[in-house]
Amino acid sequence: MQNEIFERISAAGKSSYAALQELSAINSKAFMELTELQLGLATYSIESGVELTRTLSASGNYRDFMSAEAEYANQYGGKVIEYSRKTAAVLNESRDEVVSWLEKTIETVTTAPKKPATRRAAAKPAKKQLNS
Repeated sequence: MQNEIFERISAAGKSSYAALQELSAINSKAFMELTELQLGLATYSIESGVELTRTLSASGNYRDFMSAEAEYANQYGGKVIEYSRKTAAVLNESRDEVVSWLEKTIETVTTAPKKPATRRAAAKPAKKQLNS
């Protein structure tokens, strides 16, 4: 009886550990993709800022200066929107993977085979009635 209990506890622990490893893999993947996107945007920001500084310092008049700034703002805004869309796609994909993982985990837990109890309760003795 004790061995059966330990086997069940061990199986539940292994199952839980495997499920948590799957969830960890999903989170790690999302983290890596989001980090890559953040680094890409940071790199773009620095490079485009340096390029803007060069352009502005080379511009000779007010019109060229304003035109360069407007073009920079337009390009930078478009790039930020692009990175925002990519980030939203990563988050949506990650959410879908977590929902799928959760559904699978719940299904596994709720459909786990249950063994009938092997030990029966001892029969209770009948109560004696007092005749008074």
